[in-house]
Amino acid sequence: MTNDMTPSVNRQGERPAGRPPLPKGAGINQLKLDLEVTRDELASTLDDLFATFNIRVQIRSHPAFFTGVFLVLAGAAAGITALLVRRRGRAR
Repeated sequence: MTNDMTPSVNRQGERPAGRPPLPKGAGINQLKLDLEVTRDELASTLDDLFATFNIRVQIRSHPAFFTGVFLVLAGAAAGITALLVRRRGRAR
């Protein structure tokens, strides 16, 4: 599945979809520009990837979900603590 932001290569050696082939006899400036565009695309992809796995970004993006997770974890911790305190009280 590809979209405008995700280049794909159908076969080895082909350029990504949506990018025209370099003209025959392209000069070094054209090659440098093409390399710069490719580098920018890679940087953007890596930024998106790192943001996906960055917990701070995820918490800011989905605050209700993480509030729920926090409440569930706090409730589980309180329940475990209550069970342990109750067992200690019976053991004496």
